[in-house]
Amino acid sequence: MPGANIDDGLALALAVASPHVDLELVTTVAGNVPAAVGGGIAHRLFQQWDAQVPIVVGANRPLVADPGPWRRVLDRVGMSEEHRALWAGIPRPKPAGEPSEGAPEDAGLAAADALGRLVTCNPGQIVVVGIGPLTNIALAVETYPRFARDVAGIVVMGGAFAVAGRPIDTNFGYDPQAAQTVIASGAPLTVVPLDTTVTTMFTAADLERLRRIGSAMSSSLMQTVEPWLRYSAQTRGIRGFWLHDLLTVAMLIEPSIVTTSPARLTVSLDSEPHGVVRRETGGTGNPVTLVESVDNAGLLEVFFEALTPPRA
Repeated sequence: MPGANIDDGLALALAVASPHVDLELVTTVAGNVPAAVGGGIAHRLFQQWDAQVPIVVGANRPLVADPGPWRRVLDRVGMSEEHRALWAGIPRPKPAGEPSEGAPEDAGLAAADALGRLVTCNPGQIVVVGIGPLTNIALAVETYPRFARDVAGIVVMGGAFAVAGRPIDTNFGYDPQAAQTVIASGAPLTVVPLDTTVTTMFTAADLERLRRIGSAMSSSLMQTVEPWLRYSAQTRGIRGFWLHDLLTVAMLIEPSIVTTSPARLTVSLDSEPHGVVRRETGGTGNPVTLVESVDNAGLLEVFFEALTPPRA
């Protein structure tokens, strides 16, 4: 949507386009945008791509934390007129599946139930990818006792260890209780931290490569990728934009593009700011696989290979 990072959309595009991925379900969750707005974006994209994938609007608030301070930051309209002009012609999405007023938790439970049933009815076959706050996944863990045992793996984009000016990332910071619940669940968990994803980059040269594909999917992505690249470059002083969420899907398709190491993590719940992720030693903390580095060229190759139609 105008002014919002488009890496979630790129991750969905890769999951839809890749022959190596069977995308079974999408749930949306409050984070960068409210859950119902995310549902509207997903519905619009899937219509453009002719993708027949169930979308369930999920939790519209964190498990425990007050979303007010985050929403005041995330929902602000802070673009200058110059930056706003970059997004001219791109419609603001309409909410989809808005939960009834006064009962936003109903939507969260619907998404958790959809996740829980999918995983427990297909033990060892479903990998869950978390590219937003982990509220829906945490609710599935709490609602379905077999979830952590039956899931083939959980890959989450979240956490920040030593990123300048960012002691927390949005995904863990928005719902720290959910992040800790998932990390402590005992499920096989891979964490892709902000430290790694900010080493990725999509540049103007990559934009031209996307433009040349000329497919329905690449054309729909161009509508938001092009203005986001310019907006990111102008406001952040970098050559393009980061590919945070795309990495979580790409590494499932081609594991060799990342390096990993075992780690033990906890998420801060008792001191400000909540959501700080810590590496623990001496046997404390919860065991995870931590993604330490990424081959950016390899990441982009996975993406472009999936989006490029086969030659006749």
